Amino acid sequence: MKINKIKISGFRSINEAIEIQFTQIAALIGANNTGKSNILSAIYKVLGRDWVTVNNFDESDVYRQEFNKDIEIEVEFSEPLLYNQYVGIDPIEIPKLRFKYTRYKRGDRTGQRRLEKSCLTASDRPVQILVKKPKAGEQRQYQPLTTIPQDIQESINLIYIGIDRSLKYQLPNSRNSLLGSLMNDIDKDFRNPENKIIIKDESGNNQEITRKKRFNQCIEEAISTLRTEEFNELEKSIKENALHQLGFDSEIDSDKLDIFFHPMTSLDFYKSLEIWVKEHDYNMNASNLGGGFQNAIVIAILKAFEERRKKGAIFLIEEPEMYLHPQMQRSLYKTLRQIGESNQVIYITHSSNFVTIPEFNEIVIVKKPNSTKITQSTLEATHRLKEKFRKELDAERNELFFATRILFVEGDTEKLALPEYAIRENMDFDKVGASIIEVGGKRSLVDFIDLALSFDITVGFVYDIDSSDFDKDKKDEESEYNILLEGYADKGVKVWNFDRKFEDELKKFVGDVRYQQICQKYPNVSKPIRARLIASDNAVPVPHFVKPIIMWLANKKEEQ
Repeated sequence: MKINKIKISGFRSINEAIEIQFTQIAALIGANNTGKSNILSAIYKVLGRDWVTVNNFDESDVYRQEFNKDIEIEVEFSEPLLYNQYVGIDPIEIPKLRFKYTRYKRGDRTGQRRLEKSCLTASDRPVQILVKKPKAGEQRQYQPLTTIPQDIQESINLIYIGIDRSLKYQLPNSRNSLLGSLMNDIDKDFRNPENKIIIKDESGNNQEITRKKRFNQCIEEAISTLRTEEFNELEKSIKENALHQLGFDSEIDSDKLDIFFHPMTSLDFYKSLEIWVKEHDYNMNASNLGGGFQNAIVIAILKAFEERRKKGAIFLIEEPEMYLHPQMQRSLYKTLRQIGESNQVIYITHSSNFVTIPEFNEIVIVKKPNSTKITQSTLEATHRLKEKFRKELDAERNELFFATRILFVEGDTEKLALPEYAIRENMDFDKVGASIIEVGGKRSLVDFIDLALSFDITVGFVYDIDSSDFDKDKKDEESEYNILLEGYADKGVKVWNFDRKFEDELKKFVGDVRYQQICQKYPNVSKPIRARLIASDNAVPVPHFVKPIIMWLANKKEEQ
C-alpha cells in the first residue's frame, strides 16, 4: 500500500490547497515552522485511526481558526483499497478517500462542525455500492457510498514515529506503533494450526498440541487460580447490579443475560508486553529511561522491522536523525531505504545525511511565505541524470536541498576562497541559508543548475570561459557550452565568469610580481588551499571581482 498523492487545504498553516506526489520514499525538507509536521499530522489524523470522527479535529486545526474555513484532506492510493461489501461478490475498488471538516449550513445545528467522509473514484465521483445483495438472476441496484467503511480504515497499516521518541508510543498496546504492527503478525503466526509444541500429558507421554490450545489451557488454569472468593463476589455483584439497572430481576432472569470477567487473548497478551532493561542486578522499565536511550530502542525496533521484511505499511517519521551521530544517521538512512523497498516511508529531516542528490525526485521542499507551500522537482528523473548525480555523489552537495540560495562553482578553489573573503567583509552566508556547492567541473554545471531551478531555488554560478575541462581540439564545443551558460541569465540566474581560472583573475588584480610574492608565503600547499590562505590574508585586498559574488550570496542586494 502506498499513498500516491495527497491534497490538503485549510489545515493549520496550510491555507490554499497543496498537492504532493509521494514516491516510495519521500523526504520533507524546509526551515522550522514552515508546516512540515502539519503535513504528516494531516495524514495521521485521517489514516492513523480505525474510526475517524469529527472529534479528531478541533478549531485549532483550522487555518487561523477562521470560522468559515473548512479543512479538506484527500488521499489517493497507488492501488485502490478493496471494500468487500458481500461475501461472494467481487470487492469494490476505492482509489481515493476524502475528509472534509466543515459546518452544518442549515437546520438546528447550523454552524456546528461535522466531518464528511467520502470514497471517490479516480475521476472524483462517489463510489457506487450495491443497495442489497442480489439474488440469482436479479438485476443489481447501486447507490453512492456515503461514508468510509470501518474495515477500509482498519486495512491501512500506518506507523507513526513522532518528534517525541518516548518508547511508550511504540509499545504493542499503542495504535500505529512499530511493535504493535510486529505483534499482530506474530499473533497470526501463533494462531496458525500448524504452529505446535510438545507437552507432557497426564501419563507423562509427549503430546503434540497447537500453541493456541496450550495457551488457552494455561489461561484457564490461571483464571481458576485467580478466582478467589473475593473475585467471585465482585463478579456476582456487578452482574446483579447491572441486571437491576437494565430492568431485569436478578433472581429469576440471571440466565437471560450473563456478565463475567473474560481472560485475555493471545493478542492481548502480546500487546501487554513491555520492554525492560537489566543493568548489573537492577531491572528498569525502558520507558522510564532517558530520551536518548529510548530513541536507541525505537531505532532498534525499526531495524528489527526491516530485518523481518514486513510489507505494506506506511511510515510517518519526524526527524529520524534525532540523538544520532553522523555515522549512525547514515546507518539509519540505509535502514529507511531498505524498509522503503516494500513499505512507504515519508519523513521530515534537517540532515543532509537523509537525502541524496541522485534521488532528487523523492524531495519535497516545504516553504512558508504566508501559508505553507511545497515545491517538487519538475526535472525528469532520467536514468542518465540519476547516474550522473550518483557519480558526483558527495555529502556536502546534498546540502543544496536545504539552501535558500546557491552559488555553484567548478572546483575547490572558489569553494574554499570565497567564504574567507566573506568573513573579512563581515558577511554570513549561513545566516541567510546560502551555500556554495562545488560540482566537480565545468561540464557538470548545467545539470546542477537545472536541478536547483526545478526546485525554485535562487541560483548563481561562476565559470571559467577557457576551462581545462575541454581539450584544445574541443574549444568550439566549449564556446557553444559557454553560450548555454550565459543564457541562464535570462532565467533569472546570476552568472559570473573568469577568463581562465580564479588564480589568473587574482594575478591580474594584484599584479604578477605581487602575486608571486604572496604565493611564496604559502609554499608546499595545493592551489585550492593556497587560494584560501590568500583570501584570509588581510595584507591582500579583497578583489573587486569577488565582492559582487559574495554580496549576492549574502543577499546584500542594496549594496551592489
